[in-house]
Amino acid sequence: MHTPISPAQEEATPLNIRNPYIVNFLKALVEKKGEQHSPDVLKKLLDDMYKLFENLLGQNMVKALPEDKRVEYLELTKDLTKLSYKKVEEIFDKHVPHYQEVMKETMKQFTILFMKNRRFDPKDFEKTQSDTAPQG
Repeated sequence: MHTPISPAQEEATPLNIRNPYIVNFLKALVEKKGEQHSPDVLKKLLDDMYKLFENLLGQNMVKALPEDKRVEYLELTKDLTKLSYKKVEEIFDKHVPHYQEVMKETMKQFTILFMKNRRFDPKDFEKTQSDTAPQG
């Protein structure tokens, strides 16, 4: 028996899909820092790094939005049932034309953070973010 899929489920992207470009960047950072880890520890480390990178990139993308669109987006996030991937894509594609620059700046921020303290102390994260946040 086939269960009908809601439109929201049809538009959803699985959360476990990783951008190979970002994964390779993170692996290169670990290698550059000269750290040696067992496969299990490395997998956990890369997973934690990926989550933090996604979070930082998301914050930087929101900051890069024009003020009116930032307010609109943040309002939409208050009720996730109204937020679709299509709507998110629409807002960011139209209003953050320099997304490659935001990605590049996020990679710089993340590199500074990782090289300074792999434990990702929130105080370091906040300082690094305010020191190198893209201006938009």
